[in-house]
Amino acid sequence: MKLFVYMPLLFFLLMSCTKEVELEQPEYAQKVVVDGYIETGKPAHVFLTLSSPYLTRYDSVSIRNTFLNYGKISLTSSLGEEEVLTLFREDRFFPPFVYKTVSIRGQTGARYYLKVEVKGRELTAVTTIPAPPSVVDAGFTQNTDTTGHLEVRIDTPANREQYLFSRVRSRLEGEDFHPAYDPLTVIRSTDASPRRVRLLRSTEFGLYQLNADEAFYAGYDRYEYDLRDSVDVIAGTVDSVSYRILKSLFVDRVNIENPFAFNGNRIETNINGGIGRWTGIGIDTVMTVCGSYP
Repeated sequence: MKLFVYMPLLFFLLMSCTKEVELEQPEYAQKVVVDGYIETGKPAHVFLTLSSPYLTRYDSVSIRNTFLNYGKISLTSSLGEEEVLTLFREDRFFPPFVYKTVSIRGQTGARYYLKVEVKGRELTAVTTIPAPPSVVDAGFTQNTDTTGHLEVRIDTPANREQYLFSRVRSRLEGEDFHPAYDPLTVIRSTDASPRRVRLLRSTEFGLYQLNADEAFYAGYDRYEYDLRDSVDVIAGTVDSVSYRILKSLFVDRVNIENPFAFNGNRIETNINGGIGRWTGIGIDTVMTVCGSYP
């Protein structure tokens, strides 16, 4: 009987000992973030933002304050080209401001030097555009009567490694090009040729897609495609530095989506004076994979 008397008393004593804990964030120095790339035959694209502390309260004002649309970005190449990038507004991007080259187009084998001048800081980076992969073909492998996985077959390179970076675009989903779920693959000369690489379906906006229930693939198993879909595929290559940087980003993404994962991953960068990435991508053609079922 005494036990039932003491238990409520113990409960109220414990409640009286609790207090709210406020986390004090140490002083944070914002860094300039560069998200830039240049592809074979295409202009350079560079997005500039400011980093934010972990405990930032995000709203339209705080997000807008991270946009950097007043920097000077210069690009030079090992081919002797020089250009100051032009700022464009494109609402299909976020942030909606992108710096582009007008005359410089990426060329295989060239080295590209980026310089960013903004907020009294100077950032530099360099990348190369490697030779694109030799793609044999691409197609769906049937998984059920109505769904399948997307695969490409790549000729293995001679006496070297090749770092594959693949992007996809589902026409039924109405997407723009974006990386496959696990878009990076190392292809070695010792691999059986052609090397089969599975490209896992990934939505363009991932977990942050607006009106996700209205998307075509809502309710489908992860990674699979509907066999009625037509999927555009870009199989590209990056150099070893860009591979390491991109790999760290996508490993971090996988860990964030897994509540049981310990995320001790370190995000890599090749931006001197800031953070982010400057990536050269070797591409050849856009392939379209068409599926069908009765």
